Amino acid sequence: MAKHQVKRKFSIIEYIPIMFKAAYSFLLMRILKRKKLVNKQFKERIMLAVTEVNGCALCSYMHTKMALKTGMTIEEIKQILSGELDDIPNEEVIAVLFAKDFAFNKEKIDMEFYNKLLNQYGFLRTKLIIYIVNFITMTNAMGISLDLLKATLSFKHVKKSCVLNEILIPLSTLVFFPLFLIISLFIVPFMYLRLIRKNNE
Repeated sequence: MAKHQVKRKFSIIEYIPIMFKAAYSFLLMRILKRKKLVNKQFKERIMLAVTEVNGCALCSYMHTKMALKTGMTIEEIKQILSGELDDIPNEEVIAVLFAKDFAFNKEKIDMEFYNKLLNQYGFLRTKLIIYIVNFITMTNAMGISLDLLKATLSFKHVKKSCVLNEILIPLSTLVFFPLFLIISLFIVPFMYLRLIRKNNE
């Protein structure tokens, strides 16, 4: 992907709720990690799929490195980042397609896709997939904003990008994300108990 040719530009108004969802999703991902619901490659495929749709060059670079460490091949990573799904294991295709649809529709969950996730993966794994896409969306927004800010400071301002958003998104992350994590510490135990109860129904 060419530098600065991002596919999506986030606004600060969009970013605040994305950041809050990412905070509780991060904590729930940590808790559910012990249940080994998804392996590292599966998680990276989901994150790369969201990153491909949003067009974050920084996240593409970072998650390429992380995916390689899980044993994924560079050819498979390139395919995902170019929008192709040929080499994705059959049992993971629905999750990757959901991740792409989630990003394409700006974090709106298509209930038809959600039901397909439930049928394929069960309740807990479905929720974990949603937490993963919530978290990578925040890091995509951060990476894109930083990349656009760097371009602006280098006098290569990208058309239709907003300098205010480029500044406010990183600053708001420093201020609000730790606060949202603290708030999430109080609500996540109840969310987790509810997850377990609903999973056992």
